[in-house]
Amino acid sequence: MIVSILFMGTPEFAVPCFHMLLEEGYDVVGAVTQPDRPKGRGGKLAVPPVKEAALAAGVRVLQPERPGDAYDEFAALGADLIVTAAYGGILRKRLLALPRKGTVNVHASLLPRYRGPSPIHMALLNGDRETGVTTMLTDAGIDTGAVLLSEAMPIPEGMYFQELHDRLAVLGAEVLKKTLPLWLGGGIRPRPQDDAAATRAPILTKDAGNLDFSLGAERLANTVRAFSLWPGAAVTLCGKRLKVHRAHVGCGGPPSLAASAAAAPANVPGMVAAVTRDALSVLCGDHRTLEITELQFENGKKMKIAECWHNLQWMKSG
Repeated sequence: MIVSILFMGTPEFAVPCFHMLLEEGYDVVGAVTQPDRPKGRGGKLAVPPVKEAALAAGVRVLQPERPGDAYDEFAALGADLIVTAAYGGILRKRLLALPRKGTVNVHASLLPRYRGPSPIHMALLNGDRETGVTTMLTDAGIDTGAVLLSEAMPIPEGMYFQELHDRLAVLGAEVLKKTLPLWLGGGIRPRPQDDAAATRAPILTKDAGNLDFSLGAERLANTVRAFSLWPGAAVTLCGKRLKVHRAHVGCGGPPSLAASAAAAPANVPGMVAAVTRDALSVLCGDHRTLEITELQFENGKKMKIAECWHNLQWMKSG
């Protein structure tokens, strides 16, 4: 028996899951995605990646402003199962009651850790050594449904958002591929989540990546890893607004040096301590440095420090 599936997803993360469903022979009766939205300075409408994938595959695309607005259309499709992956909208009980086999969601964390829309960002920001993907049954809460399967993966030291996102997207499709035969065939028992162990991955604001040099260097390096792609890691140094694309933790030297740095009025967090061909070194709240290796001036292009170090010399001790 061929199972009919209504797929709901929007960004690149969801595309491998969509392709897997087609490759495994499921009858994908529709792809629901967010509406085209203005993007960039020109405000040109951007097409969601799932829409592009669905149109290329000849699958019907639906783009309601809210899922409930298309209830009658969804009902008419008669899907046995809804599969969601980073759709970007809340499904109400009336919609969740439509498919006889329920709704399976693919989430980029080891639930109940990082419930919400930014689990990959939060794992990087908090310096986690491990993350993963969970498939779950969607209920009326936000990522609170019973777990079907989960699979962990390590986060290599120094990995940035895009690479971790791409690995988790592939892993998500693999875990979904394992989940569906078990769930549809009655071979898996959903496990309730431990709400007491839950943590949140909130909606990101535009200033989430602002660098506060009163914090420790490791936290700042993690901020760059998590947010350099979006919404951007940024700081104002010596009156110049910079976007920081790559950075790592430096060192504060021996304890005597750290003590003298703490005692010297000039050595305050946010002070540019050194400029070399390799890095712009900025003092942090723990008396270590953040070594910025790739940056971008306002209205400029992304550059490695070696490309612009002559123009940064005036910042030292500024």
